[in-house]
Amino acid sequence: MNKLEILKKNAQTIVDGVSNDPEGRYQLRYDFYQKYGDPFVKGREGLGNSELAFIKWEIKRGTLNPIDGKQPGSPWWREVNSYFLYLATLAQLIKESGDTFEDLPVPVQFWLDYIETPNECSWYRAHNSSIIAGYEIADTIAFKENIYEQYFMNIVLYRLLYAQSMVEGVTFGILGKIFGNPRGCAVSLITDIEAFYPTHYPLSKEDIKYVTHKAHNFFGLVEIVFDKIFILPHLDDLYKEAATWNNSPIVTKFIHNNKPIYPITENELNASHFNQEFTTKVIDIP
Repeated sequence: MNKLEILKKNAQTIVDGVSNDPEGRYQLRYDFYQKYGDPFVKGREGLGNSELAFIKWEIKRGTLNPIDGKQPGSPWWREVNSYFLYLATLAQLIKESGDTFEDLPVPVQFWLDYIETPNECSWYRAHNSSIIAGYEIADTIAFKENIYEQYFMNIVLYRLLYAQSMVEGVTFGILGKIFGNPRGCAVSLITDIEAFYPTHYPLSKEDIKYVTHKAHNFFGLVEIVFDKIFILPHLDDLYKEAATWNNSPIVTKFIHNNKPIYPITENELNASHFNQEFTTKVIDIP
C-alpha cells in the first residue's frame, strides 16, 4: 500500500470514528480550524465560523443523529457531511505528512490550497467543491427523502453558491455581500431563523410552508424576497460560474432552465421533478 492509500485509509478511519457522534463530527472541524482557521483573534475559528455554525444547525435539527437512534438522522445529510469530512481530513493528513501527490480529488487539492493560502476565496472553493462532491455521491440516497426535503437540499446549495458569488466578485445581488464572508456571524444568525433553516427533521408542515415559499408571515416574506428576487432569477448563471470556481462541472446538472432539479440520477435534466405548485397536502406530514 502506497503512502497516499495509507493516508486515505487513515482519513476514512477518523471519519468513521465520529460517524454516530454528531458532536464528534463538529469537534473534528473545530480542531481543524484551530490550526488552519486564520483567525484575526487568537483562539477564534476565523474562516471556519460559517461552516461550524452550519454544523451546529445540522446537530440541532438532528440530521446527523445515528440512523438507528431514538431520533434517527438522515442518511442523505449524514453521507454528505461524512464525505465532506473525509475530503478535508485527507487534505489535512497530506499536509501534515509533508508529502506531495499528483492527481488528488479536486476538493482535496482545494483544501491544500486553502491551508497554504487561507482567505475567503480559497475557503469557499475548498468548502463548496467538497459539498458539491458530497451531493454527487449522495444523489441516489436523496430519493429516499420526501419531496420537500429534496427541494430543501436545492435551497441550501443555491444559497451557499450565492454567498460564494460575492467573494468571487460576481454580482448576483447586493444582499449576498452581507452573507458572503465566512468569518462573519451571518450564517449563525440566519440558521437561527427557522423560516430559512428549519430545525425539525423530518420537516414539519410549518417548515414546508417556508421551504415552498408559501408562508406569508414576516419571515416568510423576507425569505421569498431573498430567494425569489435575489437568487432564483440567476440560477443558470450562478451554477455555471460555480462549476468553474469549484472545478465541479457536475453542479451544472443540478439546474435546468433556471430551476433546481437535484437529485438527478433517476430524473436527470427533468425540470418537472418538483411540482411547481407545491402544497403541504401532497404528502401526509406528521
